[in-house]
Amino acid sequence: MEIHLTNGSDKMPDTSEILNKGIAADSLLERIPTLALAGEDSAVDLILYEVLELLIKQVGADIGQINLFPKGGRSEKVCIIKDGEPWLKEEMDFHKFDPRRGFTSLVISSGKSILVKDIWANGGEQAPNPFLELVSTMNKKYIDEIKRPVASMIILPIKRGDEVFCTIELNCHRGKKIFNRENKDLLDDFAKRYGPLIMNYVLDIKNRVAINTAQKRLLSMARLIACNKAVDYRQAVEPYTKLSAADIVLVFFKTGGMYDSSYRLLAWEGKDIREVLLSRFLPSQNSILRYDGSVVFPVQGEKMDERITRFCDKIGKLPGIREDDCEFVIRCLNQIESYVVTPLHMLSQELGVVILGSRRPKSWEYLHMNPFLSLYNSLLKSFLLNERAIYYLSDFSLKIHNPGFYCLGALKGEIAKSSPDLLKNPRVLEPLKRLDKLFTELHEQGKALRWHYKKIHIVAWLKAYINPKIAQYPHFKINLFLKDDRISEATIMASDEQLETIFENLFSNSVRAITARQTKDHSLIGEVNITIQQKNKSVMVRFQDNGIQYQTVSGRGILQINNEMKDLGGSVSIKIKPYQILLVFPCNYE
Repeated sequence: MEIHLTNGSDKMPDTSEILNKGIAADSLLERIPTLALAGEDSAVDLILYEVLELLIKQVGADIGQINLFPKGGRSEKVCIIKDGEPWLKEEMDFHKFDPRRGFTSLVISSGKSILVKDIWANGGEQAPNPFLELVSTMNKKYIDEIKRPVASMIILPIKRGDEVFCTIELNCHRGKKIFNRENKDLLDDFAKRYGPLIMNYVLDIKNRVAINTAQKRLLSMARLIACNKAVDYRQAVEPYTKLSAADIVLVFFKTGGMYDSSYRLLAWEGKDIREVLLSRFLPSQNSILRYDGSVVFPVQGEKMDERITRFCDKIGKLPGIREDDCEFVIRCLNQIESYVVTPLHMLSQELGVVILGSRRPKSWEYLHMNPFLSLYNSLLKSFLLNERAIYYLSDFSLKIHNPGFYCLGALKGEIAKSSPDLLKNPRVLEPLKRLDKLFTELHEQGKALRWHYKKIHIVAWLKAYINPKIAQYPHFKINLFLKDDRISEATIMASDEQLETIFENLFSNSVRAITARQTKDHSLIGEVNITIQQKNKSVMVRFQDNGIQYQTVSGRGILQINNEMKDLGGSVSIKIKPYQILLVFPCNYE
């Protein structure tokens, strides 16, 4: 398909020689497995950059971009190169886009590539320019820096079967050159030969990152539950914000006792997330928060329908909610044009719901969860059910202790005082003994699920912990050094969950730091060195990698490590050059 909106002349150099050979992608295909070892999202960035760099060089383009929009996933611009340099940055807030509008919609509907001579030309009444119809709604920085200088454009579809799940867009600056049919044929040949192979590879890496993200959040939640600590619901919500096509995410978690009707609401939009407690919030009869069969999930809805309108009215009247939190939640709801609701209910327990909302109308097909997010959602249900069960059992155990034992004791005392002979009667004494034994068993069963410290041989524990990491990161060198033989017998008082929290943070930090350096030096082999020694009455663990500093808002997870070490009676110190963390645990001498 070609679109000629103006009568421009082709000013490209002769490409017949290149057409005979096609675009040489052998070197790129050889490098992709090596680039994929970088891990995390940086591997995706490296591969896409090399793909665009190759295509830009072959047809003399000035700007190139790759867009992904798989069903049940994020519709996003994943890479943009302008004048030989990466232009799209993580902090930019316009990665997401609507593939059903503009020239991209023509590519999706036809399944064919298009060549546009001038994207800014008026198309006339019979064939209006689809780009000009939406340009007023697009990000100003993107328009000024990426679209304003451009005249000619080619968009290539990448397919899985008949479904277009990706497009590659190449642009030429106005007055410099105009793409011609030979350029388009050359790029079409590349897209058909290599496009699905490369982009499926990219999606596999993104799925691997998605699994790692979900696993880390679930492990973190499991440790908090096991340690009887408050669950960080903001972390639990993060996969929904990162792995879905939603612009707005609202998650309701049931909280409080068995007969309470309170919810913890997490509302996310852009870079802001709020946690709001809805005390004594009673859901309506056909509410998505109820588990009574009146609602069939997943639920699809649209802008200010009955559900959203009803909730907006209720939240504005609830006591105890800060005014700015209430305004934020209502602002999020007002932006939703379409949404999909997935339940967290399980085994007849009303545990909550997840609402994925879009600013685009009728975007349900993109809002339904992909397999990885659906798996995370299913596992999260189990974790929430376990948390509720532990809460109920713990509460039950406490009530067995008081008032249970106290009431039983008072009953025995009153019988002994008023009718002492009854305690000699086996028909009275035996039921009282059985009741006492039952209370004791129930009380102990409730206590069994509570967290306890235990004596841990730190060297043996670290060796067992490191072995799976070596398998998980085969392209890294992970070394454990013992300063002396006696350290093997050293023990500390801790829990597995606390140590896992500390060392998961350290390993995650090292992977990011090493990856940041590998983006500058592809030949670098990542290395993590853990040195352990005993000094006086302490065990010292030094954790060091060969990475570099990377952008982070959390300070390399040091706050969480600090909190865990404080609970263990230890300390944390940091050395910057080279970056290393020193953990000091008190020894156990019992």
